[in-house]
Amino acid sequence: MRRVRASRARAVVVGLIAALVAWAAQAAVAPGAALPAAAFRTVEGGTMTTAELRGKPVVIAFWATWCSTCKAELEHLKQLQVRHGADKLRVVAVSVDEEREALDAYLADHSFPFTMCHDPERAAANRFAEDEDLPLTVVADKDGVVRHVGREFNDTTRPALDAAVQALVAPPPAPPATP
Repeated sequence: MRRVRASRARAVVVGLIAALVAWAAQAAVAPGAALPAAAFRTVEGGTMTTAELRGKPVVIAFWATWCSTCKAELEHLKQLQVRHGADKLRVVAVSVDEEREALDAYLADHSFPFTMCHDPERAAANRFAEDEDLPLTVVADKDGVVRHVGREFNDTTRPALDAAVQALVAPPPAPPATP
């Protein structure tokens, strides 16, 4: 009887571990996967979903006002948005600051040509990553397929972000001319 109980207990523990691993794998976004279903609250009070972001390439950047690397990346994303235009690229920045006052104070001194959202409970952020490391930057194509995930922003990682965006906003090659 003890062996049966011990065996069942092990099976339950193994099942729970497998479920947790599967959940963590689902929570971590990776290239080739679809954008997770998530809703974002804009700083103006509106709501947008990842499904609504389809139709053009999108960069979703999770950041916080206390993260200097994140703020440097936001400035770079501002340049990318201006360079490619809102008709070819959509950028959404999602602050995970717990206090709205910190976000509002930062935005009072900095303007961005893209949608700014606030996710203080990390409800949306947790759909993209199982940890709380910032920055987290996701580039997806017009169909909502993730093409690039960045977990750092510096001189070494910037070219990969730029290349991922450029690959999605560049016009398709012209078909060869027929004689």
